[in-house]
Amino acid sequence: MTTTPEKSWVRQAALFLISQTVTLFGSSIVQFAISWYITLTTQSGVMIAISTLAGFLPQALISLFAGVWADRYDRKRIIIAADAVIAACTAVLALLFFLGYQELWLLFVISAVRSVGSGVQIPAVSAFLPEIVPQEKLMRVNGINSTIQSVMFLLSPAVAGWLYGGLGITPVFLVDVITAVVGIGVFLRVSAPPRELSQIQPGPLLGDMKSGFRYMTRTPWLWQMMLYYLLVGLMLSPSVILTPLMVARSFGPEPWRLVTHEVVFSVGSILGGVAVSLWGGFRNKTLTLIAASSFFGLVTVLMGFSRDFLFYLITMFPLGLVVPFIHTASTTVMQTRTDPEMIGRVFGVSGIIGSAAMPLSMVWYGPLADRISVELLLIITGVGMVLIGLLALKGRAMREAGEPLPQEAQSNAGDAAGQA
Repeated sequence: MTTTPEKSWVRQAALFLISQTVTLFGSSIVQFAISWYITLTTQSGVMIAISTLAGFLPQALISLFAGVWADRYDRKRIIIAADAVIAACTAVLALLFFLGYQELWLLFVISAVRSVGSGVQIPAVSAFLPEIVPQEKLMRVNGINSTIQSVMFLLSPAVAGWLYGGLGITPVFLVDVITAVVGIGVFLRVSAPPRELSQIQPGPLLGDMKSGFRYMTRTPWLWQMMLYYLLVGLMLSPSVILTPLMVARSFGPEPWRLVTHEVVFSVGSILGGVAVSLWGGFRNKTLTLIAASSFFGLVTVLMGFSRDFLFYLITMFPLGLVVPFIHTASTTVMQTRTDPEMIGRVFGVSGIIGSAAMPLSMVWYGPLADRISVELLLIITGVGMVLIGLLALKGRAMREAGEPLPQEAQSNAGDAAGQA
């Protein structure tokens, strides 16, 4: 896997992280505003389910092709093009809302188009980082990235709440356009070493897709991790998507409650990201992933027993704390263990699973939330996550894939010697 020279990778990684942070900030503001707009105006589990499908299902479908494109073509251009398309769609939505066309179906349609852009971008972003960062530094850089993202998720609901509560939803859309333009401008300054022709030479699209699936099915640790990723994703929907509905129904529909809910989660995520950057989790990254997701399940069960808003916030904090461990551990294993010529396709499939699991599960979670309490759904799915974690411990290949690479072990030993 190609990386930039030692003297320049830090600068390139910094520019990359800054660009992604800026664009993420605007996208997060829009995401929160749309979610709150639908939640507060409908208070309907069915409407939230439709919104979830519109926001995630197109991303899952396009990921079938996006992973191949990330392996075939210039990943930098793919990322820029996706950001530009998302910004253009958001600008159209802002114009329509400004003209008075404020229908729910518009939000669903634009969310679907934005989802396509994200589906194209995500495999390229995940595959691009190993091009500019040494393998032994990926866990820490991913941890830093997770921390930055958590800070943005802390700031974005506050900004979204201020704009949405004071000026309405239309100004929120304009912020996303501005941040996209700035982010693209910064990203244009990032440079990566040229990739080998064998990695980017186009072949039959269907053939490349099939080769990616064959690679995964013949790599035991990879299909085990993908299966685990899928099962956990099916259990995450109530805690990720339906908790704002729980807040509105059980504690009150005031916007400040939704803002507080997001802020507490984000503070936990920031501290979790810092912990990943400094500590890095257990020596075995797979055990870090399983332990963190199982703990997430236990806390989700506790959240289901919330009877007041304060207790709910207390349980929300540790959920945010462990999310960076889950994301960073799984991403780093795939970045370091996957063959370089297959990395885009692997992240394409993981993107399909990540973006499809929650919306597909919302097909039954959404209507079910109109029949039973969200609290009961949290208890059931939390127990499910713990059981999945216990079963995953039996996956030998997946555990072995989490062991440190030789160069990573040497780097960690050197860091420890330096600290001593």
